Amino acid sequence: MSDRRLQELCEKIYPINQHIRFAGIITKMGSLVAGGMRPDIESLEDREDSSKLYVQFALMTEMRKDFDDIFGKAIYSFTEREKIKLASFPLDGNHILRVSIEKKERDHAQIIQKILDIIETSILS
Repeated sequence: MSDRRLQELCEKIYPINQHIRFAGIITKMGSLVAGGMRPDIESLEDREDSSKLYVQFALMTEMRKDFDDIFGKAIYSFTEREKIKLASFPLDGNHILRVSIEKKERDHAQIIQKILDIIETSILS
């Protein structure tokens, strides 16, 4: 996917729900190439920690591929922490969509489904 299409994908995520804090695309090497924090929202971590997180997300996504032959490819992964909810969506083998959601949002399953629908339409178009 081109950089422009990756940015467009991120921009389609924010309107899904007001509790989405971050929608970004990282490479399999952990570099942010599109998207970012929703305007007027402060990140919980500083810039240096953000970079570490991107590398960690990329590494975890790559490590999950070790089990693709057994369980099939990962569609998404979800982590709920004390302060935030995080979801990762492998895209094309080179990119990962990372989304963070406010902890107070109760219906993260609906948000995830809408994101999967957007990904499917974005990849097919």
